[in-house]
Amino acid sequence: MRSRSPLPESPEHREHRERPAKNFSTSITALKAAPDRGRAELIRDVVDAFRRLYGSVLRFVQMFANGQDNGQDSAILSGGMGSHSFNQLLSLLAEHGKTAGFGRFQELRAAIEEARSAEHLRDAIFSDAHSNDPAALRKAAAELARLDATFVGLCVEHVLEQHARAPLALSPEN
Repeated sequence: MRSRSPLPESPEHREHRERPAKNFSTSITALKAAPDRGRAELIRDVVDAFRRLYGSVLRFVQMFANGQDNGQDSAILSGGMGSHSFNQLLSLLAEHGKTAGFGRFQELRAAIEEARSAEHLRDAIFSDAHSNDPAALRKAAAELARLDATFVGLCVEHVLEQHARAPLALSPEN
């Protein structure tokens, strides 16, 4: 086998190779600009709505766990946001709500079942069909916000009921 000698370098190639780096531009230019700032804001709205929903469910679970003095769950939940999947939190909420004798447990259970689809709503931002459809993104963000409001409302109502019962339990007439 005969070895090939390298091809001689052209003068243009040599000049290009030997040119000092100072002739290169120091700015970075995006090759593909974002097509629409509104789309990015809608995606942010979906992500933020899911984050708020996750936080509301986590606080609801923590409220039940603290009220039940269940050290194991309190220690698990103290790991902070993001340490549990959303579906795990929903399961914990159902378990704690039932154990606590939550007055509106049927409504809570219905909200939990409805919220199980929340991760799919959030994941719409990764779907070409949904992430390029402003109406679909707005709908996903609105649905996540509605679910969040449902959980917040149930939690606040529970807290108010607990505070209303507290004076009755402490009154001298009982």
